[in-house]
Amino acid sequence: GEQFASCEFTKQERIFIAKSLDKLGVDYIEVVNPAASLQAVRDCEAIANLNLNAKVLTHTRCHMHDIKIAAETGVDGINCYMATSKILSQHSHGKGIDAVIEAAQEVIEYVQGKGLEIRFSCEDSFRSDRRDILRIYEAVAKMGVNRVGVADTVGIATPYMVYDTVSAVRSVIGPDVGIEFHTHNDTGCAIANSLVALDAGATHIDTSVLGIGERNGIPPLGGFLARMYAIDKQAILERYDLNLVQWLDKYVAAAVGVPIPFNEQITGSAAFTHKAGVHSKAVMTNPEAYE
Repeated sequence: GEQFASCEFTKQERIFIAKSLDKLGVDYIEVVNPAASLQAVRDCEAIANLNLNAKVLTHTRCHMHDIKIAAETGVDGINCYMATSKILSQHSHGKGIDAVIEAAQEVIEYVQGKGLEIRFSCEDSFRSDRRDILRIYEAVAKMGVNRVGVADTVGIATPYMVYDTVSAVRSVIGPDVGIEFHTHNDTGCAIANSLVALDAGATHIDTSVLGIGERNGIPPLGGFLARMYAIDKQAILERYDLNLVQWLDKYVAAAVGVPIPFNEQITGSAAFTHKAGVHSKAVMTNPEAYE
């Protein structure tokens, strides 16, 4: 979320949001790359030391410089990534697939030696050669990663593509390694893609409050919870404090200086409005008629 254009959270705001997400019931909280600055290091350390129920992870490049800094901040784990599509590889690290696997192994072994969780993600998975990423995922799974990351970095994937790719990844890594799915909302498929990823074998979904992130953002936490609520109401109510969704959306919207979209799931101004007479009458009798 912090990669959103107008997002410049203070240390106090980051801590407050982390505590609120923990109260809401999320399993993991991903914080800024501590290699970015000395302030980023301090903020990571502060959040890692909050003694939250949620595990605190940091997001870094698959580069030993970043990894060594991250490992000393007190976080529970490290989410690292490396570009695997031709276009990003050419303009980023310039490494071939063998070199990517080599770099991943060095990082994975180091992080495991520190007793931390480790996730390795192929950045831009959906513009990468399928054979390349499956080879990488199979290799890092054998190295003992906790999760692999499948990333729709530029938001081009359709639900059909997601199901096909995540299923293929699951088939090569086996049942014991988690799959973390990351998607962007450039083409409006973020929530649908995330749901399909779960059906295909994913175990973790990346979201952010209000869906803020690079460009059009990623799946909004509230919107994704709404989608899952419609499938299994009781499970969501037992696990998450949905009363905090509206409050968090308002807080983050104010912090980054944007309004909550009128059609935002759960918290948008139009989310629970009704105009047609038939709708209004039914809702007054039983809200579940049209909500």
